[in-house]
Amino acid sequence: MSASEPAAAPPVDPSATVLITGAGSGLGNRLLTTVAGDGRWAVIATARTPERAEELREQIERFGPVVAARMRVVVCDQESLVSVRAAGREILRLLDGLPPLRSIVLNAGAQFMSTNETSVDGFEKTFAVNVIASHVLVRLLSERLTAPVSVVQIGSGTHYGDLKHSFGLIPGPRWDDPHALAMPREGDGGVGYSTSKLAVVYWTHHLARRAPSGIIPICFDPGMMPGTGLARERSAFQRFGWRYLMPVMRSLPGVSGPRRSARYLFELINDGGPVPLSQARGGYVLVDRSEYSSSESYDTVRERSLAHALDEMTGPNDEEQVASWW
Repeated sequence: MSASEPAAAPPVDPSATVLITGAGSGLGNRLLTTVAGDGRWAVIATARTPERAEELREQIERFGPVVAARMRVVVCDQESLVSVRAAGREILRLLDGLPPLRSIVLNAGAQFMSTNETSVDGFEKTFAVNVIASHVLVRLLSERLTAPVSVVQIGSGTHYGDLKHSFGLIPGPRWDDPHALAMPREGDGGVGYSTSKLAVVYWTHHLARRAPSGIIPICFDPGMMPGTGLARERSAFQRFGWRYLMPVMRSLPGVSGPRRSARYLFELINDGGPVPLSQARGGYVLVDRSEYSSSESYDTVRERSLAHALDEMTGPNDEEQVASWW
């Protein structure tokens, strides 16, 4: 976990709140540190386990009391819908004492060795963490989404399924019925990962169609970021190469690092960067510029099918207060 100190924050009361999932490492942690340097933002950050949440609180304390006073930490294990729903309830409670929610950054994600790994709820793990959990969390918070608010999914160039965007390191997606994709099965974990990232593009497009105009869904691709914790479930050899050998690729187009990508991501949600927030609605942003997502990702039938299947598989239950437009 990074212990970097944020830039000095101006002594002003925050006027907006950002929710950052998976804030314990990588891009999420760099974004947390970046936001900490801007006193206009309060932060709710999620961590996967109580232990990681405590480490995150300790990091926040090192930012100093003024910064720490506007930050909250919530445990959210995206492999478990019980944990996701509990986190959603806690976030709603915290929002009662914080400025309006102005951005959700759905950063938490994972990649596994195969598509035969099973989540707590019986779903295929990659799809559960990268797609299902984010859908349920946003649904739980949907009534609190009042304009203007950005909802940012973290995309990946692997969804294109070509050499240019994945450097041949991860195989391309293989779309199927969403119910089938959600179930454990024999298969390559890389395919499961790229397919889940195609799913988040579909999810972003569909949310842009169904939500009021002041809700701004965006798919933000931080570029390939070697050295981050994304490959934590891969083999020891692959983890070593990802963390220590592949960072030398950062000079190549489409390759970035958490610090650089976090800066542009913060500029995007703060509406102060090269891509105006209003022009990014329903779009795909690669680090610092708008791009077209893959041709395969423009399929309204798949978008609707995915959204319907996610709700069918996960609720909403009677306890959820869901926005009328959902």
